[in-house]
Amino acid sequence: MELKDRIKQRREELGLSQDELAKRLGYKSRSSINKIELGKTDISQSKIKAFAKALETTHQYLLGDEEQDDTSARIPNNLTPVKDTDFVSIPVIGRVAAGMNCLAESNIIGYESVLRTDIVPGEDYVFLRVIGDSMYPEFKEGDYVLVRLQTSVDSGSYAVVIIDGEEGVIKKVVYDKNYIELRSINPMYPPRRFEGADVLRVSVYGLVKEIKRKF
Repeated sequence: MELKDRIKQRREELGLSQDELAKRLGYKSRSSINKIELGKTDISQSKIKAFAKALETTHQYLLGDEEQDDTSARIPNNLTPVKDTDFVSIPVIGRVAAGMNCLAESNIIGYESVLRTDIVPGEDYVFLRVIGDSMYPEFKEGDYVLVRLQTSVDSGSYAVVIIDGEEGVIKKVVYDKNYIELRSINPMYPPRRFEGADVLRVSVYGLVKEIKRKF
């Protein structure tokens, strides 16, 4: 199989039209791609690398140095490849408590990656491991929740809250003009309502943004 044939084959595997490939490579029209696939136009070494990037493969494959028969090396049409730069590392903290610097190195037990598009630049985030079953089945023990650090949330939000300065817990926070109510999902755990001066016993640590579950 020649270079032109591999280019056409790979383009069709990705479900790309000649117009779409032309746009990825900066060509003004599909005619350039058509001529290359027909073998009417030669490609420079640097352009082969550009084709490889646009076709989500390697220039070695396009040149025939590797046949890329292994299906694991090919990207299905319904998936989008991502680069390492598309991810950021978020610290996983062991616990949340009042007065504790959660980002202190001694409190970080690891890191988890999230897509850069899932976070807001300039905001602080942590992962917290779920303990217990009060929020089951939405949150299962061992899950990691991504938490954006903030001191208030909208009523009805899932948040990490600290009660009486003790260790933080995940609850659904419901506000009323006269009280704050912390609700569990598991019906075995009744709501906890704080009224009057008791609302000061509750502080919001952060808003739960997503759950990461490992099997």
